[in-house]
Amino acid sequence: MVSSAYDLPSVYGDLHGVDWWTWLTLHYFADTKFMSIFSILFGAGVCIFMERASSKGHSAWKLQFIRMAWLLIFGLIHAYGIWYGDILVTYAFCGIAIAFMRNWKPWTLFLLGFPVMFLLPISIMLLLYLMLQFGSEEDILNMQQAGLLASSEMQDEIAAYTGSYLSQIKHRAVFVLFMHLFMVPFYLFWHCLGLMMVGIAGFKWGILSAKCSRSFYVWLCIISCCIGFSLIAIGVWFKQQHGWDPIMTRFVDAHWNLVGGVFVAFAWIAVVMLVCKMGIFSVLQKAMACTGRMALTNYLMQSIICSLLFYGHGFGWYGLFERHELLYVVTSIWVFQICFSACWLSLFRFGPFEWLWRSLTYLEIQPMKLNSKLVS
Repeated sequence: MVSSAYDLPSVYGDLHGVDWWTWLTLHYFADTKFMSIFSILFGAGVCIFMERASSKGHSAWKLQFIRMAWLLIFGLIHAYGIWYGDILVTYAFCGIAIAFMRNWKPWTLFLLGFPVMFLLPISIMLLLYLMLQFGSEEDILNMQQAGLLASSEMQDEIAAYTGSYLSQIKHRAVFVLFMHLFMVPFYLFWHCLGLMMVGIAGFKWGILSAKCSRSFYVWLCIISCCIGFSLIAIGVWFKQQHGWDPIMTRFVDAHWNLVGGVFVAFAWIAVVMLVCKMGIFSVLQKAMACTGRMALTNYLMQSIICSLLFYGHGFGWYGLFERHELLYVVTSIWVFQICFSACWLSLFRFGPFEWLWRSLTYLEIQPMKLNSKLVS
C-alpha cells in the first residue's frame, strides 16, 4: 500500500470489517514491537561480539568499527536501492555508540535506556507539532491532505513504484534523504540506542538467555502486557477521537504506541523465554534459531522479495491487495524463509550476507561449509 496507509487505515477506508481488525491486531501485537526486539538483541549482540573478539586476542574496537562501517554501506545500498524503510543505517551508528556503554553496570544501562529511547524522540515530535500551530492554514491543510489516496503526492508515489526501477530510485532518494538527515539523528538513533542499552542490561542479567525463573517471565509478561496494551489502547482511542487526522496521528498520538510497543516487546521476549525453559515446540525453536542466525540475510531478502512482488520492475502488485489479503503474502514469505534458513544452515556455517559481512570485517574469506575450519 501507499506509505501513508502505514499509520492511517483511513487512507484505504479500512476502518471497519476484516481490514480494520487486521490493522488493529497488527497495531497491538506487531507494529514497532519486533523492531524493538531486534534493537534489544542487536545491543546484546554488540556486547557478545566485542567480548569474544577480545578473548581471541583481536582488537575489539577495530573490528567493531569495520563491522559497523560495512553495515552502514549495506544500509545505504538497501535504503536507496531497494526500500526506504531501512534500519541498518541507524543500527550502524548506534553500534558505535552502544560499544562505549557495553561495560556500564546493568542498572545504569536499564534506567538510562528509557529516557534515551523516549525523551528526545517524543520531545522533537511534540516541538514540531507546536511549530505547526504557527503555520498558515493552507500549509496545515496541505499536510493533512498529502496522505490521501487521491492526493498528488500519493499518486506520484503510486506512479513511481509501479513504474520503472529508475523512477523508484528518484522517488525513494528524496524520502530516504529526509530519513537520514532528520529522522535518524533526531528520532530513530535515540530510540534504538535506548533499546540497545536495555538489551545489554537484559543480557547481563541473563533475561535474554532464559536464566531467570519461570515465575519471573510470567510476571514480566503479565505486567508488560498490562502496561503496553493499555497505552496502545489509549493511543487508538485518541486517533479515533481526532478523526485520524494525519498531523495529530504522526506528531502526537503515535507516541502511545511507541512507548506501549516497547512493553509489548518485553512480553514477547518473556513468552519466548518461557517456551525455551519449558522445552516445548522444540522443532519450531530450532527452525526459528536458524532464522535468527540469518537475520541480516532474511531482513534484506524480505525487501528483495517484496520489491519484486509489488514494484513495477517485478509483478507490480503495489496497492492492489486488501490489508487482510497481505497477511497471506506475509505468511508465505515467513514459511519460505524459515524453511530456507533451516536448509541453508544444514549445509553452511553462515547465511549469505552474514558470510559476506564477516569476511569483510576480518578482511579474509571465511569458510562456508560446515566441515571447514573457521577463521577467527
